[in-house]
Amino acid sequence: MALNEDATTLSSKSGYQETWKEVFQANLDALFQMALLLTADSQEAEATLATVISALDFSKQPDEGAFAVIQTALARQSIGSGGIISSTGVTKARSMLQSGLLPVLQLERIPRVCFVLRMLFGYATSACAGMLGIDEDGVKLLLRVAALQLHKACSIHIAD
Repeated sequence: MALNEDATTLSSKSGYQETWKEVFQANLDALFQMALLLTADSQEAEATLATVISALDFSKQPDEGAFAVIQTALARQSIGSGGIISSTGVTKARSMLQSGLLPVLQLERIPRVCFVLRMLFGYATSACAGMLGIDEDGVKLLLRVAALQLHKACSIHIAD
């Protein structure tokens, strides 16, 4: 995977590369899972994560909030991508995602993104609204839609 190459090449950059490398090694799987949930496409998730990594300032010491900064950048980049998802991309994403999270991929794009940001990553309703460019009532509505779709997806998943 190209992301491992990006983490390895950090050693050639100036600044606090070893500390950043540790941050990535400790969190790369979680970040990739997040990108998969937001994009529902393995190639898009990888490209988004690579873009976020390449945009970071490695000359500064990462602090305790480094993961949150990367996570927020990843969320914003993933939301902005919004490309067309192919069935092949979803199939590949399903094979790379933790099994308990598979029903989330069955949600429609915007409710899925809203659900992931609010329920899985704990962003406040106001932060979700800002990231999605909607009001807080819109976030609440999208969460209800996601809950209904997730209930249906889980019911089908259990029946199989």
